[in-house]
Amino acid sequence: MKRHNKIKAIGLAVVASMTMVSCDVELLPLNTVILENYWTNKDDVQSVVTSCYAGLCTSDVVSRMLVWGELRSDNVQAGKRVADAGNDIKYLLNGNTLETNSYCDWSSFYVIINRCNTCEMYAPIVQSRDPNFTTSDLRQTMAEIKTIRALCYFYLIRTFGDVPFTRTPSIDDSQNYVIPATKQELILDTLITELEEYMMYAPKRYVIDNETTGKISRNGVFALLADLYLWRASNANVDPVKRDADYRKCVEYCDRIIAAKIDEYKEDRYGNLHRQISRDIYAEYGYPLIEEWNEADQASTSGYTAKAYNLIFGSGHSFESIFELSFSSNQASQGTTNSAVSSFYGNNSNGDNGAYLSATQSMMSVTPPAQYDYNNTTLFTSYDFRSQEWFKYSDSEEFNIRKYASDIMTVAVGTNTQWKVQDTNYRQQNYANWIIYRLTDIMLMKAEAEVQIADFIDTHVPDTNSVKTRIEVYGNNYTTSEEYYNDVFNIVSAIYRRSAPNSSAQARPLQNNFTSKSSYDGLVATERRRELMFEGKRYYDLVRRARREGSTSSVVSLLSSKYTTNAAAMRIKMSMLEFLYMPYSQDELKRNPLLVQNPAFDKEKKNNRTGFND
Repeated sequence: MKRHNKIKAIGLAVVASMTMVSCDVELLPLNTVILENYWTNKDDVQSVVTSCYAGLCTSDVVSRMLVWGELRSDNVQAGKRVADAGNDIKYLLNGNTLETNSYCDWSSFYVIINRCNTCEMYAPIVQSRDPNFTTSDLRQTMAEIKTIRALCYFYLIRTFGDVPFTRTPSIDDSQNYVIPATKQELILDTLITELEEYMMYAPKRYVIDNETTGKISRNGVFALLADLYLWRASNANVDPVKRDADYRKCVEYCDRIIAAKIDEYKEDRYGNLHRQISRDIYAEYGYPLIEEWNEADQASTSGYTAKAYNLIFGSGHSFESIFELSFSSNQASQGTTNSAVSSFYGNNSNGDNGAYLSATQSMMSVTPPAQYDYNNTTLFTSYDFRSQEWFKYSDSEEFNIRKYASDIMTVAVGTNTQWKVQDTNYRQQNYANWIIYRLTDIMLMKAEAEVQIADFIDTHVPDTNSVKTRIEVYGNNYTTSEEYYNDVFNIVSAIYRRSAPNSSAQARPLQNNFTSKSSYDGLVATERRRELMFEGKRYYDLVRRARREGSTSSVVSLLSSKYTTNAAAMRIKMSMLEFLYMPYSQDELKRNPLLVQNPAFDKEKKNNRTGFND
């Protein structure tokens, strides 16, 4: 049989691994015998693994990461070019989420899942056929594909709740893939078990430096595990002791990553890190964060290049990166430009004419004054570089988004308390990397979990097993709530001070102002919003909070702030926790009669017939 026919037989799961795929599970390989003949050597396995990474970089997938995790949040509103986005985006921005919306289509994620399933089935066969494909190679392959598959399922359960779950590939037309949705709790349990079995087989580093952050590394697996544990713990219906154990596991994996980054900084293999990392932040708080403002420029208050922004979001694959999707100019001919960021956030051809989205104007009603006291209700102070790096403030127009859209940022410093980001060009080419996990995200996951652990210590009778677990876990062995709260404050302070290095004492968080669990919750949530804005995190953070509290009341007040015409109607809808998830698509419900629509959207359909959304 010709090689061409073998490749054709495994469908779009392997062919042209760097191209976009928009088929669903049923359209993948149909002939088991031909498929098995394809898997003959190590290169066959690697081509499928490459196609799994390539699938994550397709416009269909990245745009959904952005829409699902950011567009529905209080960070964004319609931009100047929203008319070009089509009705589906406008409907979502208005809170009109229907099963006919194209962004309810999850097939691009299931394409990647099926590639991983196929590789998981056939890679062991290759290992028995090709002596060059060693046991070590097989284990690393399994670690990579299981993590990619887990990441895809994690996006799906955070977006839809319960979803169809299978680890069996679609390779034969005799197979029945009409399956009901699996409870997200069971999916979480399975993903965590699988990743913990294979996490140590993922490489600590790759030979090519950028691959350490552009492919699944051990830190990448740890980051996903921390996120999975944090999500599983944030469930008000689960026994508090079990939730506490999951929060501790989240902290454990965060500590593993932080320790690895500290070791990397100390080792400084190429002699670059000590010129990048803020000595002040590391000395005071213990975290190796890239400095934003050169110390020499701080002394002279002269103009400077925004070092942290340009390394993290400009060139990409920075020291702080854990895992990011790679897009580069030399891959443009293969279709790996990041058109999602270009369309939603802006590009060189549109510039200040705007994009589909802009920053929510309610986050900054006026230009921050020179002196501004820190508090949880004020998102940005005048000292915080992020307030003008992430977006461009305007008195009269939409706040155009800068993060990702610009690759080089320069700041003009006027005085010690007033500064501005100079007008900068958008990227000449649309190849902004899309960051899945980075160091400050990990630090803030840890802080969020530690607040919950501290509260558990204060509100529950000490348990011998819990104390034993606390002593044996990796990293810091705190035993009192005060120690945990101190660590939370230290984490937030480190991140805040990196972006506001010249802030006055009044413009920094003061620990005396945080005296309760709720105040520390607010401290972490506000800093997560500031730090991770426009990175596809905010909406999931809000859903996780609602799950943890067992109520949407806190989240509703935040989300409804973005709606100007139908805020009251949205408050009614969002009183149901289920409404925070997306509905199953109409086409998927037709294909799969075993799927039962999210109850919030059954009600939504009835309301539409009575003009509820008009």
